[in-house]
Amino acid sequence: MTRNTERKPLVLMVDDNPVNLAELYDLLTEAQYEVSIAESGASAILQAERVVPDLILLDVLMPGMSGFAVCAKLKESPKTESIPVLFMTALDDTADKLQGLRLGAVDYITKPFQHEEVLARVNTHLTLARLRSELQASRERLSRIVTYALDAIITVDAEGRIVLFNAAAEKLLKCRESEAVGGVLERFLTPALKEHLGHCMDHSSDQAIWLPEGVGILRGDGAEVPIEGSISRVEAGGEKLFTVILRDAGERQRRMQAEAECRQLKGIKLYLEEEIKAAHNLDELIGGSAALKQVVTLINQVAETDSTVLVTGETGTGKELIARAIHNLSSRKANVLVKLNCAAIPANLAESELFGHEKGAFTGALSRKQGRFELADGGTLFLDEIGELPLDLQAKLLRVLQEGEFERVGGTQTIKVNVRVIAATNRDLGRMSHENQFRADLYYRLNVFPIHLPPLRERADDIPLLVRHFVQKYATLLGKRIETVPQPILSALCAYPWPGNIRELQHVIERAVILSEGGELAPIDCIQRPAAETRNGGFATLEEVERAHILKVLEATSWRISGEKGAAVILGMPSTTLRSRMERLGITRHSTTA
Repeated sequence: MTRNTERKPLVLMVDDNPVNLAELYDLLTEAQYEVSIAESGASAILQAERVVPDLILLDVLMPGMSGFAVCAKLKESPKTESIPVLFMTALDDTADKLQGLRLGAVDYITKPFQHEEVLARVNTHLTLARLRSELQASRERLSRIVTYALDAIITVDAEGRIVLFNAAAEKLLKCRESEAVGGVLERFLTPALKEHLGHCMDHSSDQAIWLPEGVGILRGDGAEVPIEGSISRVEAGGEKLFTVILRDAGERQRRMQAEAECRQLKGIKLYLEEEIKAAHNLDELIGGSAALKQVVTLINQVAETDSTVLVTGETGTGKELIARAIHNLSSRKANVLVKLNCAAIPANLAESELFGHEKGAFTGALSRKQGRFELADGGTLFLDEIGELPLDLQAKLLRVLQEGEFERVGGTQTIKVNVRVIAATNRDLGRMSHENQFRADLYYRLNVFPIHLPPLRERADDIPLLVRHFVQKYATLLGKRIETVPQPILSALCAYPWPGNIRELQHVIERAVILSEGGELAPIDCIQRPAAETRNGGFATLEEVERAHILKVLEATSWRISGEKGAAVILGMPSTTLRSRMERLGITRHSTTA
C-alpha cells in the first residue's frame, strides 16, 4: 500500500532566546513538522502574514513587542486570526494565562520544556484545527448540493402564457427566463405533454396529474428530453394558474447519488462535531512503563496497514484511545473515525445501526438511514465491546470484513465499502468461541493483529505520571492551583489495585481536586479502606453487600441492564426489579465500589 503524500504542518516559533529556538527546532523537525523561526514580535507578524503557518508557538516575555501584543495583532488580521497560538512562558501566574486566553490563544506551554508535553499539545491543536476545517468544508459542500438540486417550475395562466420560469427551468429547457416569460408554453410541448396539459386545463379538479413514464419536452434548441413530473391547477385572486413541475428523467440516478452523498455528509458532519468535542478531552497515552511502550510499538507497526486490529483489556484501560491513535497514524486519518458500542444498543436495533435500513423496513423506520459502515467508508470503524454483538449478526459482520459489502435492512441493493475495522473487548473471545458464545471464524478474522492493554495494576510505574496529568487537567478546569501531591497520598494511589483502571483513577482524582482547598491535593479516603469494610467489627451490612455485588455485575456488563447478557439475567431477576432495587440503593452510573 502506498501512502498519500501530504504537506507537513508548518509551525512558526517566536522567541528571542536562541537556545529555546534551537531546542524546539530539533524537537519539531524530528517529529516531521516544518518549522519557521522569528526572533522578535515584529518579525513574527510579518512571517505569519507571508507564510500563514498552521500553528504559532509564541514567547510571552520579549523585548520590544510582548507576546500578548503580538497575539492581539495576529487576531486583528483576517489572514491570521484563525491560526492557533500557544504561549510559551516560565511564568505560572493565573492572571497572565487568563489574559493570553482572552486575547485568543488556545493553550500554554511551560518552560523549561517537557518534550512530551510540547509534542502532545502541538499535535492536539493541529488536530483540532484540521477537524474544524473539515467540518466547514462538509457544511459548504452540503449547502451546494441542496442549492442546486432543484426541479424546474413553470407556471402558466388560463391562456397558456408563461408567468413563472425558474432557474432550474432555464437549465432544463436551455432558454432564458426573459425569453420565456410572456410567451406561450406550447413552443416546448410535445404532442403527449400537450395532451396531458390540456386534460388538466379542461377539468376543474385541483388534484395534480402525474406524468407517465416516457413523456418528453422540447428544449429551446428543439431537442427533446425525457422528463418526469406533475401538472397541478390552482386559483389565485380569481385567476386560474397551472404549474408544471419537471425534472430531467436522465438526472434521476445522478440526483439519487447526490442525495445519498448529502445524507452521508450530514452523518459525517455529526461525527466531525463529536470528534472536535472528543479532541478537547483527548488524554494522550501517558506513561513510561515497559508494558505501555510495548503497546505503543505495536500501534506504530500496525497503523500504516489496513489490517483488522483487536484491542483487549479490562474495562477502563483506554481501549478507545488505542483505536484513535491507530486511526490518527494511518493513511485514513483524513477521513472520519466512526464509533459504535455494541453493548449500548438493543439487540433488535444492532443490525440497523451497523448496516442501516430502508424506509418501511420495520415499524418506526420512517426514512432511509445509513449505518455505521456507510458513514465510515474510506475511514475507520471502531466496534467497542464486540463480545456483546448478537450471534445472528456476527455472520453478517464476517461477510463485510471478508467481502467489503452488505445490504441495508429491508433493502436488496448490495453496497460496497472500504472500511478499516478496529474492535475492542474486555472479554475472552477465544474462550467464548470454544463455548459457542462467539463465532470462531469471526474471532480469527478479528484477531489478525491483537493488542493487549495491560491493567493499571500491572503498570504501577505510570500511576505518578497519570496522577500529575489528571490533577493538572481538573485543577485547570475548576480554576484551582494545586502544586503538590503529598507522598503518603501518592504511595497509597500506587499501592491500590485499581479494579476500575485508569477510568477509576481519573474519577478519584477529579473528586480529590474538587475537595482540595489549598495548593495541596486533598486526602483520598476512597482508597484507604476496602468497600465491604464498615462498622460492626469489619462486617458489612446485608444492604452494603447487595449494593457492592450489583455494582460489580453492572461494571462487568458495561452497565447493560436488560438483554441476554445484561446484569438482570446474571443476577436472576427481571430488569424492572433490578432498576427499582438500584433506585432504592442509590446506584447510578457514577457510583463506585471503592
